[in-house]
Amino acid sequence: MDERERAIVPSETDYSQPARAGGAAVETTSSGLKATIRERLALHALDYPIPPSANQLRYMLGGLTFVGIIVLIITGLFLDQFYNPSPLAAHDSVLYIMTRVRLGNWIRSLHYWAATVVFITVFLHLAYVFWRRSYARPREVTWWAGVGLFGVIFGLIFTGTVLRGDQEAGEALAHAVAGAKLARALGSVMRPDWAESTTLFTRMHNIHVSLLPIALLALIGLHFTLIRVLGIHAHEPKTERFSNHVRKLTGVGLLLFAALGTLAALAPPGIGHPAVEGVEVTKPFWPFLWIYSVENSAGMTGMVVAPAILFGFLAAVPLLDRRDHGHHRPPRLLLALGLIMFALYVGGIIYGVFAPLKQHMGM
Repeated sequence: MDERERAIVPSETDYSQPARAGGAAVETTSSGLKATIRERLALHALDYPIPPSANQLRYMLGGLTFVGIIVLIITGLFLDQFYNPSPLAAHDSVLYIMTRVRLGNWIRSLHYWAATVVFITVFLHLAYVFWRRSYARPREVTWWAGVGLFGVIFGLIFTGTVLRGDQEAGEALAHAVAGAKLARALGSVMRPDWAESTTLFTRMHNIHVSLLPIALLALIGLHFTLIRVLGIHAHEPKTERFSNHVRKLTGVGLLLFAALGTLAALAPPGIGHPAVEGVEVTKPFWPFLWIYSVENSAGMTGMVVAPAILFGFLAAVPLLDRRDHGHHRPPRLLLALGLIMFALYVGGIIYGVFAPLKQHMGM
């Protein structure tokens, strides 16, 4: 630690010793209530040094993703109080939330837009980390935790779509069952006969509100811990405090919440008619349109192969670049592969928007 870093790290105080006489007077003279709260909550632990660039917006994408996840958890807990996870009652319970629960439609809309923003920010965060080569040793596990978060968010968006109980949801569930059959043993959990005591729809609800959130929080905890221990990937002195980063992130996060609240009020998502089995008349939610595009040409097999290629590539990134710390960008071949994957992903979404509806089941 150089002199500039040492200068911003506060001296440690032993808070385990009992308070001496006159302690109240000392607290009063050391900025009163603020100092008391700071001491009791050990907020001094947030004063560790970080590079100044950490306060730039591009370094806040991970933090903004976390802000969006907090909004999703709070709104999701509210919505689940009125939701009925039964195949026959789910659609009606969503309509009930939209029309009869006070602020229900706005909170549902806030949940929808928060999910959209979380997907965008985690995608951009992953792309920027790749560009900065922040996956390199010793941060391989940090990268893999981020890739895992990306996959879990995919799963949460998919299961959330299914829980609407409308036509798009029914088709998404049918595709999941077909994909599970193609995946054989790996897809056994998604087969209707895996647990005959309950419906697949109800299990999708359980996955959405319990299994995936547990995985999400575990990966976030691992990701944050590794970032704290290893630091962020930056080639500059650590002359800023993390507590200042938290303050700035909180301000930007509040602006994000205000934008989400406005979007929720001005552009609430609708809901289709109850699902009708055996027909395909909708397209999936836009984050999945790239898979839809692959299905248009490769059939149902593409639904399994395309995600396997994407996440296989992301998982392999640290293993394909074993160079030392003197390099600030991925090697040319790896960078080219990353740009191709990015172009195919975004291009697949754009193509899916304009592609004609096509029957995929049975292809």
